[in-house]
Amino acid sequence: MTVAATGPHPDQVRRLLVIRRRGLGDALVSLPAVAALADLYPRAAVDLLIDRPFAPLLTDLSGRARVVEWPPLGGGLWTLLRAPRYDLVADLLSTPRTALWTALSGARWRLGYDLTGRRWAYNLRVPRNREQERDLHQYAGEGFLDLARTLGAAPPPWSPTAAEPARTLGPAYRAWRDARPAAAGPEVALLLSAGWPAKAWPVAQAAAFAAAARREGARVTLVPGPADTALAADMNALAPQVAVAPPTDLRELADLLSRADVAVTTDGGGRHVAAAVGTPTVTLYGPTDPRGWNREHPLHVALRTGVDCSPCDLRNCPVPGHPCLDQLAGARVWAATRDLLNMRGARP
Repeated sequence: MTVAATGPHPDQVRRLLVIRRRGLGDALVSLPAVAALADLYPRAAVDLLIDRPFAPLLTDLSGRARVVEWPPLGGGLWTLLRAPRYDLVADLLSTPRTALWTALSGARWRLGYDLTGRRWAYNLRVPRNREQERDLHQYAGEGFLDLARTLGAAPPPWSPTAAEPARTLGPAYRAWRDARPAAAGPEVALLLSAGWPAKAWPVAQAAAFAAAARREGARVTLVPGPADTALAADMNALAPQVAVAPPTDLRELADLLSRADVAVTTDGGGRHVAAAVGTPTVTLYGPTDPRGWNREHPLHVALRTGVDCSPCDLRNCPVPGHPCLDQLAGARVWAATRDLLNMRGARP
């Protein structure tokens, strides 16, 4: 495996592009690496290329980096990559497509992971994991920081980028938030969105969780995503006592989660938003490996059933009964949440 050669001197980089497309959680986890690169090249103008839906929240969190939206509103890919005349491109995604983009940029220095089918695009190559024997099990945030470390940065161990107060909240969300009575007990945000079918936790188990939480005085609020209309209806049928938040954009989601004592969530972008605003999390893992996406911290708990087929990293479960998550009982999830609530005076 090829390790990157020495990177450019700070004075040699005046324009820097960081590519981190696809996945809200991935983008949030990459922000400390973006900050480390910006610190390493203090004279450089730093651009962060992300997908358009994430732009408002990432603009709030990305420090001095300028958010560049994909797809571009005008000019096309060639203009986006070539017109700025980037000196350095850091490809934090390193897919075949973004590797091609990196090569097309014409940058003198091109940094990415040393992976089959894409290493050709980079003249600064980094092993995907420092711990080679744990292939793809390194925490993703540390993997992103490794790219900056290869160039000479010395950032501290990964920690989430602290979120600033939202600059803009819509009137409908603000009215709902301000009209809510104060909770008599702990406030629990429940996020069941699943970008992969295999990441879904059964609504029946979620309803059992909510019932257990309510018996012990907690208030549970379901926070549905844009595609969760049917899920919210099913939850209402099984657990009508659970409040349902209105539709939110990402800034409003951050505000909502910042007011919760804990977020109970499937493995998706919402858990990373919760971590960014300092809210403890209980994350339910099935097909994905928590070592890659759940940093080791007492206030960020990863729950799994431990069945032999998990993690599989498959979008659709081929095993009858979907045991990795269907067998994760609501009572067990509430027990872990209750333990975490006992620590809620602390924050990561």
